[in-house]
Amino acid sequence: MGRLTAVLLLALTAGCATMSPPLPAEAVPPLSANWTLQGRIGVQAGEESLSGQIHWQHSVETDEVLLTSPLGQGVARIVRDADGVALEVPNQPTRRAPDAESLTREALGYTLPVAGLAWWVQARPDPDSPFEATRDDAGRLAQLNQHGWVIDYLQYAADGRPRRLAVAREGLQIRLVADSWQAE
Repeated sequence: MGRLTAVLLLALTAGCATMSPPLPAEAVPPLSANWTLQGRIGVQAGEESLSGQIHWQHSVETDEVLLTSPLGQGVARIVRDADGVALEVPNQPTRRAPDAESLTREALGYTLPVAGLAWWVQARPDPDSPFEATRDDAGRLAQLNQHGWVIDYLQYAADGRPRRLAVAREGLQIRLVADSWQAE
């Protein structure tokens, strides 16, 4: 499996900074413990780039992320449950780890703070970590800095959820477009 595919998958599951005050209630979409996101994703890592489709089912207990090629062929699947995290890639043995951070360390050689992404796609900072936030004129997150990542909120949908966002850190950029979002 290419390093870029691993980064893409693992960035999707789960210094000093200042805590920003909470966002105004009208600027924050409703928090959903269980949701499904479908959309498009692109990753740029140095000279390498990868794009495809994403189907992400999230709940408090589990995550399942399926990445497909632009033509719909399965590229990779990552599953988080009570037993840990598993990464499945066609024609390769399944990789397992107790958590997403351990899996990224094993697959990439360094740890990615993936736990925050389930919060970031909901336009919220991970509540367990310090952050810095910039808001737009409507009071919504425009940029979030957390875990060493910079999350830019490029477009919001009519329901207040982020439609387009870019997540960047040290030569890696992930772009996500949410075409469909369902809270359960």
